[in-house]
Order: sequence, then C-alpha cells, then structure tokens
Amino acid sequence: MKRTHIVPHKPAQRGQSLVEVALFFPIFIIMLAGVVEISNIIITQNRVSSATRAGARFGADGGENEGIKNVVLNTVTQTLELDQEFWDVWVVRGTVNSDGNAIDSWEFSHVYGISNTQQFDTVDEAAIQQEVLEQLQRDELGNQQAGIAADIEFVGAYAMHDIDSILGLNALPQFANITSVKELTVMRVLGFGLNATDGCDGFPIVVEEGQRSVTEALYNAVVVGSPNFYPQPAPAYVTFYNHRPDKPFSQAHEGDIYLVQNGGGGGGFGWLVWNQYINASSDILENSLTWPGNSKDYTTVATSGQNPPNPPFPHKVYGYIDYNDPWDTSMNIGDWVMSDTGAVNSAGVRNVLQGHIDSGRQLRLILYNNFTGTGSNARYQISGFAIFRLLGFQLSANGQQGSFILAEFIRWDDSCGQTVTGP
Repeated sequence: MKRTHIVPHKPAQRGQSLVEVALFFPIFIIMLAGVVEISNIIITQNRVSSATRAGARFGADGGENEGIKNVVLNTVTQTLELDQEFWDVWVVRGTVNSDGNAIDSWEFSHVYGISNTQQFDTVDEAAIQQEVLEQLQRDELGNQQAGIAADIEFVGAYAMHDIDSILGLNALPQFANITSVKELTVMRVLGFGLNATDGCDGFPIVVEEGQRSVTEALYNAVVVGSPNFYPQPAPAYVTFYNHRPDKPFSQAHEGDIYLVQNGGGGGGFGWLVWNQYINASSDILENSLTWPGNSKDYTTVATSGQNPPNPPFPHKVYGYIDYNDPWDTSMNIGDWVMSDTGAVNSAGVRNVLQGHIDSGRQLRLILYNNFTGTGSNARYQISGFAIFRLLGFQLSANGQQGSFILAEFIRWDDSCGQTVTGP
C-alpha cells in the first residue's frame, strides 16, 4: 500500500509567501490603476477633440464666439467636469493670404476658464498660428499644399482640460503634460452670399416674443419629477451653466433656457401648418417637424386639404403660402403663418421631437407678436427668427394647452426673412 507523506511547511517558508503576496498586491493595484489612468486620459482626449470639432463646426456655420464656447462645453456636459478651474478655451479666427502660405488676419480670444490649467503658461500663440496654417494646407491624403489654403477664412476652437488623475499625478508638476489634454480644430468658413431679405425656411413651432428665461423655482415646479417629460430624468437646473434666469427674449444670450407653455395664441408657443389649404393633423405636423423640414416644399403633392389657387400651384402643397397672397411663398417678418389647432399628440410627433433632442440639433423657430382668428383661420404674425436647441418637451392629451417645450436659445437669425427698410 502506497503511503503519502505530507511535508509540513516551515514557518520561514510561510512567512516568505506572505511577504511575496504583500509585495505583489500593491504592485498589482498600482499597475491596474495605471491602466485605468491611461484609459481615462485617452477617453478624455477623445471627448475634448469631439468638443472642439463641434465648436469649430458651429463657428463655420456662422456662430459667434459665445456660441462656440457653449457648443464646446455642451458637448461634454454629461461627461467631464465643467468648472472653469479645469478649462481654458479659445476661439481662433482669421484669413489666409492669396498664396496660402501665411495668415493675413488673426484673432485668438480666450472665451472660457480662469487661466488655471496646468499647461496654460505653455501656450505659444505663434506656434498655434503655425499649426492652424498647417492644418488648412493639409489635403485629404495628409499632404501639405499651400494653394488649397489660399484666400480662405477660418474659425476654430482650442481647448485645454485638466484631468482628475486617479493616481494623483496632477499634483506633481512633472506630470502636467500627462494630466492636461489639449486640442485644436479649425474649419473653413464658407461664404454663400446670402440675401437677408430672402424668405426663411423653418420648423413649425412659433414662440411669443415676450417670453422670459426660466427660473429655478419654475423649472423645479414644472419639469423636475414630471413623469411625462422627455427626457427622463430631466436635466438638473445646475447643468445649464450659461443660463441666466428671468431674461426676456430681447436680452437673450446664447445658453439661456426658455420653458414655454402652449398658449394657443394667448402667449407661449404654438404649432404651425405652412398654409391655409392643408388640413392640419398630427401627420402633417410630424412631416413638417422632420429634418430638414418642408416649409419650402412645393413639389410633393400634399395628401389632404383643398387645392390652392392655380396658378401658381397646380396641386396641393406642403410649403409656406402667405395668408393674404398666394403668390407670396417667402416667409418674412410681418407675414402671417397659420396655426395648427388640431390634436397633434401622436407617437410620430413625439419620436421626431425626441430625435431632435437626442441629436442636439439646432432649429430655426419663428417668433410672433400678434395673433388673430380662431379655428382653422387662426394665424400668427412673424416678428423674427431665432435658432434654438430643443432640450425637452411634454405633450398634453391633444398636444395643445398643457403642453410645453424646453429650449436653449442659441442666437438671433437675421440671415433671412428680413424686410427692406427706407426708400
């Protein structure tokens, strides 16, 4: 019979094993923390890069410096610390000479932060200017060609952000370049020679011009905790970092938040249908709300309503027609636009609104100062146009009274729809 002998470990051997384990675990934890630290730095760099791209794109579309700053920060609102202590953001603007080998005009504006980021003192404006020029000279294959940058106007965003280090490296000056990320993005500004008196297109939401930006008390009373509000949960009031409460539209700045109740013409906001010949319905509203909108669609044959005057229209259309002049399809200040007073709360309408919110899309909405008529003849008089970002909404049973929208003011839009003044 085979016997198994168990050899007992000596106390010294057991002690050595415990020492090895005691030494291994701290090293393992540090290695694990290092992997997480590197991952955190890479993720943060990508987020800052996305933010500067979004800001530069907004500027290339005509956005002002304040709006570029807002877009940069809005892009990372839910993912990064927004305190000014951890950020420095600049807007760059300028033009390139006719040879494409030098910058003619240059603007480098500090728009956010308190000059406290770890790499702030290393900012070299001349080097950044050179980097901008090199980006503009680079083609899609990565080759440098001065000619492709000739005579262009550019705008961009340059951002620095300090990372909250897991290992506490940001407390050590020698690790400043590791725990502080930076990114520069520039884009060409394309000029289209817009005529400001051309009619605007837009989305079928009209807002009374006397609205005031939402206060914290009103926001908490109406939005927070409401089970029918989208999105859920509602954004916390404190996340609207650039918002100023109780400001009228006439004093609105980019970042101000407006909670607008549906007023049915008595104030607040209303839904629109683009001409008086269409039978308003939730399907019509859904189509008009769907990007990029149909306020200038005179080709598609509308599926309901009555035929408009022929000429100029050989069939029913979805596009805008002035209430008083069927030949006027240019939506300008002073014109009248029809109210959609029917039931509009449908799954399709809600889905389209949710899509605008989830994508952070900016929409041109209409402002009004006068309202007249009832039922299918109710209409609003246009007093202006503005760009908003829809942040949330709640629809009542029929989508009319009791409904409200939450929208961020971006900027006034006087690029179209203006009236000719003077002789």
